[in-house]
Amino acid sequence: MARWRELGRRIRALDDIGSIMSAMRSLAFIEVRRLAEGVARQQETVGAMHVAIDNLVAHYPDARPAVVPQRDVLVMIGSERGLCGDFDERIAVSLNANDPSARLAVGSRLCLRLDEQGLAHDAIPGAAVIEDIPGVMLQIASAMRRFNQQDHDIRTGLVAIHHADDGAVHHARILPVPVAPSGQCWRAKPMLQLDPPQLHGMLVEHYVLASLNAILLASLLAENRRRLDQMSAALDRLHERIDKLDRKRRRARQETITEEIEIILLGQA
Repeated sequence: MARWRELGRRIRALDDIGSIMSAMRSLAFIEVRRLAEGVARQQETVGAMHVAIDNLVAHYPDARPAVVPQRDVLVMIGSERGLCGDFDERIAVSLNANDPSARLAVGSRLCLRLDEQGLAHDAIPGAAVIEDIPGVMLQIASAMRRFNQQDHDIRTGLVAIHHADDGAVHHARILPVPVAPSGQCWRAKPMLQLDPPQLHGMLVEHYVLASLNAILLASLLAENRRRLDQMSAALDRLHERIDKLDRKRRRARQETITEEIEIILLGQA
């Protein structure tokens, strides 16, 4: 069979792959546009709730529990679908194997990385699209309750390890809520309708949910931006390869035609 026909089949196969990659790039672009606004709004919400907690504690110091967490739970946010470069590897290598903290890995691809490194962890599926985030938050909350039930005599803190919009891996403490400098608090003492400890507990609960939501949104945004870059670079390389194969195909076809003409000419001699 003529070599140029074989090259033509390879080019068509690569074109099909390119169509799939283009669709994936388009989906990543759409997710980036959808997530960007949500991340900004959620971060504003988290900031406002943090300010409220700081002001409550500044004026009612007894509102904050005096118990200090004895162990942290690390919630590591990775990817569910992959195809985003070293996104999960960077989370995995940031961990200290000797850290006694409990580990909760979010995202199937990250779980595979941790398994390769031999790091013990609990695993839950991650978010592939923005609509998956509420379900992931419910599973994280369920896992946190399970950790607390296992160690009912130990108060646990919460640290999230995730990619942020700046491309870096962040270790964000959620519990206990970080304390802001007293100079940033309101001067006027707030008037309360609830007991300060009760109000503090309610605010912290909402703050944790808002923080997890913001972190999951930011991580999914960073993941899709990484995927968008990866798909764009891969498509550029694919098109270069197709162009190279097409030049070879045209040259092989020309050689085949030349050979056929020579055979015909020899047959007429």
